[in-house]
Parts: sequence; structure tokens; C-alpha cells
Amino acid sequence: MTRWILSLAMLSALPLGAQQDKCLDAANESQKKWTAAGPHSWLDDVWHNEAVEIARTWCYVWETHGMDRLDKGIDFGRAFFTGDGWHPVVGGIVPGSGFAGGLGMQLERNTAAPALRYSGSVEARGSYNGFWVAGGVLDITRADNDPDNRHIHAVIEAREYELPQLTYFGLGNASLLANESLYGLQATTAGAHVDFPLPGGVSLIAGVGGLVADPAPAHGSLPSIEQKFTAADTPGLTTGTGYVVPGAGIKWRYPEAETMWGYSTSLAASFRAFHEASGLPYSFRRIDFTWQNVFRPYVRVKPAAAKAGPPRKVGLGAVSATFRLAESWGPAGNNVPFYLQPTIGGTDIDNIDVVRSYRDYRFRAPNAMAFQAEYERSIKGPIGLLGFYDVGKVGMARGDLDFTHMRHSFGAGIVVTAGNLPVLKFYYAWGGHEGTHTTYTLNTNNFAGTASGVF
Repeated sequence: MTRWILSLAMLSALPLGAQQDKCLDAANESQKKWTAAGPHSWLDDVWHNEAVEIARTWCYVWETHGMDRLDKGIDFGRAFFTGDGWHPVVGGIVPGSGFAGGLGMQLERNTAAPALRYSGSVEARGSYNGFWVAGGVLDITRADNDPDNRHIHAVIEAREYELPQLTYFGLGNASLLANESLYGLQATTAGAHVDFPLPGGVSLIAGVGGLVADPAPAHGSLPSIEQKFTAADTPGLTTGTGYVVPGAGIKWRYPEAETMWGYSTSLAASFRAFHEASGLPYSFRRIDFTWQNVFRPYVRVKPAAAKAGPPRKVGLGAVSATFRLAESWGPAGNNVPFYLQPTIGGTDIDNIDVVRSYRDYRFRAPNAMAFQAEYERSIKGPIGLLGFYDVGKVGMARGDLDFTHMRHSFGAGIVVTAGNLPVLKFYYAWGGHEGTHTTYTLNTNNFAGTASGVF
């Protein structure tokens, strides 16, 4: 950490004109000296390369002006917040956690025999109001040459969550806003799964995990959950649960490679069996299904008369349509604990935003479905405009998921992307019968966990 701080300070002290000439030279000179002083351990090389890349990208920020400087700033942010080595991490933990920050480390290494690529990260994040998460993930992939670029890979992960104040409104599509209350949740998840790629953009997934969840009363500006509800209307109100969770799934993508223009589609479906080891009777089964379609239209623009060459493609943004479905059921006498039931409204506990004009976690039940249509277009560099329409519904029984009395939202906002992934969303949503909702989501790291289940 000290090495790259010193590098930043030295380069920042140079006049702007000198910085423009010395950015790449300083990086190359640092690498030459490091190589001459070798050999070095693998980890020492990681720390050194991180320091050089941060210093180089920071230096280049001052070479440019306007939007070009913003692009260079995105490059610096990518080096500062991601990649191998230690990095600060910022972003929310779950909706309601507020701003959170912490420290993470990411490492990647290849081995020749066997030919494997190991990519892992560990992280701890906390917020000012007592939320925190800590854990790690290790991805192991075959690194040998494959003409179709299909590789079996395994993922091992574990996380611990402390979520002291989450909102709850009751169960069902007709729950009342007036019943808003608070509860706390401590959750520990661990698991492993293996992806088996097949021809045609198909992958099969199989895994097993464990989940321990423990709800608790909460203290804040709203009533605690036990002041509004009882165990009779809220399964698991006072009961912690522990599960062994085997499961399997399938993913499909067309076309297999990322496409810049035209149409693409992807589908993901999974089945998980939550076998309870404690806190009976709360065993259940769950199916999750997501289907997304994206169309990226473009126009062909002829070059100016003074320039030669064929017409170039100019993108008109991206139109997407996404359908999500979650269905849960259990053996006779069993229920799904309220804190493991899917929600729609605002953003859910897995940071998926659905029916965004409503409060976070607004509608909750064992079954849920949602449709989303979005239009996103870059307006300058990494900054884009977002427009959307959401509809959704939850149901206590699977038969309740019909197309009547669905909740809906309209909205617009701004998206900032880095490496084709959104790092910041800010939007204003309206529609429905409960007013409007303005929110933002921020995340600079790759720690994509879930507090509601495993893999």
C-alpha cells in the first residue's frame, strides 16, 4: 500500500507538462528496475504491478481534458478499485444499509500442472449504521487450450452478513404500507458449485451449500417486527433456521460470444432444495428463472467526403426485456421463513431492482414474478441515460401469480459504467399508488454475494 501512495505523490508533484511526458517512461523505468533487482516472489510482483498501474493511470488523468479526462479517470478507478492486489471497496451491502466501505484483496494465478487458473478475492465491508459483510470466493478454471473456449470451472465461497435494520410490511400482494416495521437478520452462507459448459452456449450447474439465518427484533424509528406481527402471520418470526442446500441449474446464451450489435438472449434456471437441519418445520424447495432479451440497434453512417472508408456503425442504445420468476413450496406442514421469501419493490436483498417506484422489500411472498423493460444509451463516455417500465406481483400460492392486480412503475435515471458493468445507478421512479422513489446503487467491486440463499 505504501509503495503506490509514494508513487502517486511523486507523480502528482510534477508540473502538468512534465507529467504528460513521464507517465509511460516512469512506469517502464519502474518495471526495469524491479526486474533487474529480481527474482521476486509471486506476491511481491503482484504488489509492485499494482503500484505501477495505479501510478500510471493517475498520471494519464492529467494528460487530457473534458470527457477524455473522465475516461482516463475511469481507467484510474478501475486500477485503484479492481484487479490483483489490495483495494478499497465502496458500495451498499443491501438496500437500507447506507454507504459502506472496506478493504478487499483479489489475486489470480495459473499453474501448469495441472493447467488451472485460480482467481480469488476476500473482502470486508461495513456501513455507518452497523451493517457489515465479510467473506471470500475462489474460482478455479481449467486453463488449457480449448478450441471452443469452453472450460469447466468450480466456485467455492463463504460470507457472513450482519443486517440490523431491514423493513417488513407483511406478506402478500395486498400488504399495507401502514404496517412497515423493522427486523434484524444475521446470515452465514457457504457453498461450492461446478459449471459444465456444453456446445451451443449451454452450461449445466450443480452444487451444494449451507445457510444459517437468524432473525432478531430491531430498534429504530419504526416499530420492531414483533410489535406488528405474530408467528401465525409471519413464518419464522422468532425462529432461526439452518439448511443444507443441494441444487442444480442450467444457463443458455445466444449468441455464445458477446455481441456489440443486434439481438442477444440469455436464460438461467435453477432448482434448490432447502433441507432444514434446525428450527423445524421450515424445509422447502425453490425454482428461480430469469430470461433476458437485449436488442442493440444501430445505423450506418457514411464518412465525411474528405475521408475514405466504408460506412461505420453507430449504436442507438440497448433495449432489454427481462422476465423473472421465483416459486417456492414445501412438504406438508412446512413453511418458507419470511426472511427467505423473494420480494419486489425498490431493490431486493440481492440488489436486484424490481418495481422501483415502491419501497425496498415492499411486497413479499413465497412466489414472485416480474417483467422489466429498459432502454439505456450512452450520452458521453461512460455516462448513459436509463428509462424503464416494471410490473410485478407476489403470491402466497403459485396459482396466485396471474396478470391481475400487478404493481407497476415507470422511471428514468443515469448510469455510469466501467468495463461494460454499471458501477453507479441513480434513478427516479413513479407509478403505482404509493408515491415515488428516488434511489441510487453504487458498487465498485466484484463481491457479488447473496444474503438470501446460496449459489
